[in-house]
Amino acid sequence: MSKIITGSSLILGSIIVIIFNFLLPGNLDAFSKNVVEVNTFTENYGDNHDLVQAYLTVIGLGLVIFLFGIIGIYKNVSNRDNNFKYFFLSTNALGVSLFLVSLAVATAFAGSADMNMKAYAMAQAAGQAASQAAQAGDQALMAQTAEQYNVASINSIIAGSSSAAIYTLFWGVFGIAGYIFYVSLISTGALILRSGNYYLSNLMNQITGYGFGIAGIVFLILNIIWKVNTEWGFRIFAISQIVWVILVIILAINFIRSDKK
Repeated sequence: MSKIITGSSLILGSIIVIIFNFLLPGNLDAFSKNVVEVNTFTENYGDNHDLVQAYLTVIGLGLVIFLFGIIGIYKNVSNRDNNFKYFFLSTNALGVSLFLVSLAVATAFAGSADMNMKAYAMAQAAGQAASQAAQAGDQALMAQTAEQYNVASINSIIAGSSSAAIYTLFWGVFGIAGYIFYVSLISTGALILRSGNYYLSNLMNQITGYGFGIAGIVFLILNIIWKVNTEWGFRIFAISQIVWVILVIILAINFIRSDKK
């Protein structure tokens, strides 16, 4: 595969992913607030569900483009490494696949969060109407509003339970995807070091190889200690994305600039 296509895919894919990930409502606040708390997360996704779903789709496209670049690296390594490159491709492909699944779940959650918030608002409105009817002493209206309140409350409970289930599923899949992502960083670093400085200078080979490897190990340990669905865990994951995209861009630029075919 052409070096230009491979390098460009890595750069374009990673940039799309990180830009639109931080454009998701609440994600830029991850460095100062707890944006993964269920109520905050629900409000961010529910209030902006159309925008969230659009951004998630674009992120998915970015991941596919990035994976195309990963396949390019796999092919360009050729016979300089006949063993570790399979692990490199497998971990990256699995990581991207799991993130795509988590994006699908997040898309469903955005719609569910919107319905949950609407159902809750209707229940609140019905409760206020029932209270006003009781104060007025209108027996017929009291019976009518009480029935409406009961129905709205049941709908709110159902919507809330559904949203909570999808929320839990999302963080479960996303957490596993995060661990695989860190393992893929380690495998990328190892492949760069094992395949030699064919495309990269010796210095850049060391920088990117050890950079990916150390980043993967450090962030994996940190996210094992602080789970990604916690305030600090998500903050750590956000930082790891910034480190990841910087390393990918450095690798891709040097890959493209190489005189080797």
